[in-house]
Amino acid sequence: MFSIPDTKRSKGFAATVLLVAVAALFIISAGCTSSQPITPTVAPTEVPVITPAPTADTGYAVTEPIVVKADDSLITTKTTIDAVESGNSGLVVTVTYDKKNSMGATGDGLFTLAYIFAYNYDDVPKDFNPQTREDLFNAGVPYKSVRSTIYPNNVVYATCELPIDSVPTTHSLSVGKPYNYGVIVYNVNNID
Repeated sequence: MFSIPDTKRSKGFAATVLLVAVAALFIISAGCTSSQPITPTVAPTEVPVITPAPTADTGYAVTEPIVVKADDSLITTKTTIDAVESGNSGLVVTVTYDKKNSMGATGDGLFTLAYIFAYNYDDVPKDFNPQTREDLFNAGVPYKSVRSTIYPNNVVYATCELPIDSVPTTHSLSVGKPYNYGVIVYNVNNID
């Protein structure tokens, strides 16, 4: 009816089970036995890129449209630039000033003077990165100065066609060659 288990056999059985369990864990932790390296796949991230067409080679300092706010009073004004080739072998460049706000605030306008410009990469040094109007004057690239008044809670557009609207310069603009464009914006009240 009642029997006493053989302790020698149960110790051997327990040792065998333990040995098998350790071996199984070792095999599982060893991973794949393939000699090929495992390369994780990363989901591609989408990065929006605005590139003037046609594009220049990557040896130039700047290949994206240039927006320079030359005065701290312009920081809160969202400023963007866009360009389309015209039927007149020129480039219509539009600067958008967005001063909309969620508070619906009103007040005095901000008087701006924008130097809208475009240039062929062949006409400037590879490190050309204009940050002031003097940089444009010295480089001789086509530009047009445009005055605007930007009131709070408004959107204002400044547009010109280059080189047709530009002041006489030493260089012209050919949309058939790689080019770039940009704007340097000043607060009229703070220009020296």
